[in-house]
Amino acid sequence: MQSQAARLADMDTVVEPLLTAHTAIEPILIAAGRPPVMAFVDADTERLLHETSLLSGRNQVIRGGIATAIKYLNEHRSPYLLLVDISGVELPLSKVQMLSDVCEPGTNVIAIGDHNDVALFRDLQDAGVSNYLVKPLTRELVTKALTPKTNGSGEMGRAAAALKLGKMVAFIGARGGVGATTVAVNLAWYLANRQSRRVALVDLDLQHGDCNLLFNADTTPGLRDALANPLRLDPLLLERIMTQHGERLFILGGEEPIQDHVQFTPAAIDTLFSVLRSQFHYVIVDVPRIPTPAYRRALEIADRRVIVVDQTMRSMRDAVRLKKALGDTGAEPGEHRTIFILNRQGEAGSHGLSLNEVTNVLQGKPTSTIPFLPKLVTPAAHHATVAASQRKFGNGIGALALEISGRARRRRWFSSRAK
Repeated sequence: MQSQAARLADMDTVVEPLLTAHTAIEPILIAAGRPPVMAFVDADTERLLHETSLLSGRNQVIRGGIATAIKYLNEHRSPYLLLVDISGVELPLSKVQMLSDVCEPGTNVIAIGDHNDVALFRDLQDAGVSNYLVKPLTRELVTKALTPKTNGSGEMGRAAAALKLGKMVAFIGARGGVGATTVAVNLAWYLANRQSRRVALVDLDLQHGDCNLLFNADTTPGLRDALANPLRLDPLLLERIMTQHGERLFILGGEEPIQDHVQFTPAAIDTLFSVLRSQFHYVIVDVPRIPTPAYRRALEIADRRVIVVDQTMRSMRDAVRLKKALGDTGAEPGEHRTIFILNRQGEAGSHGLSLNEVTNVLQGKPTSTIPFLPKLVTPAAHHATVAASQRKFGNGIGALALEISGRARRRRWFSSRAK
């Protein structure tokens, strides 16, 4: 097995401490397929970088500016450190937002421009850019920008803006059989294939989980051992134990013996999702309905919690109790981290609660309503096809995706095939 030192051998010594200092996990291990550093710059800056050997090895220098970076990174892995030229751009903040939209979490951006404007620098920092360099560039200026600052005690200071981390969304059913796993799986697929996001789907039920099964994907062993030894958790380990489905969806689960007593700590949950959020735009988590500290921790740290309900009184009762247990009792809908999804609408017929009654009990309208579609969902589960690819089911998942991401289906700002 390749050593950590060997994995980092290609990284320039100037860049390595920056990556170590400004990522969520220290020290960082460069994930396979993700370059340490990339630069999208003009000819003069490219010549400077090559002549001074500031970037070498796996690092890449590409001729072009921020528009080229947006087009390229829409189709390729993002680096941990990105230098991008914004000279001559009429609306630099808009372009930076578009760049942020296509970059993976954990990407640190340094902008290069031709205007010495303090207001622009502050606006870029507010947009997530860590530093702004004004032309003409020199070796000393670039080296200083790439080298993290230290305080008087020798500790790394805040030389860069906080890195963008992926959003964690935890699913749990109000009761068994309401379809929480089905909704979680289809949302993960939708975000990966309709919004072109890198998505990690995590099944925390290591003995009875169905996430891999619904995709007919093999389960790679290793998650149980990783959670038992959280100090080993890093991007490289997770890449080895995740199953890839398509270009952007990665599944993490287990298939442990039923007779085993599988247990892990809340601290292991913290470590696992810290690493995942630094590598993926969205981390979708299927949480079992088992009252253990580790599962509760997964719900506590999630950016959004989705409780899946149906139109039964039992489901309503347990949904209200679950929300109260999670402490999400804000007075306004915008204050809530917990949202409700009404699944299988119409299954109970006239014996089920009406949508108005569900809304009254939950004290808010469900974010999305998914109809009861046994002729679509059941064959999809049996044949490992995705129900969200069909309009009737996909509309409900799309509404949920819009709530989670703030955007509808992927807006193609550009085409990789454009000439």
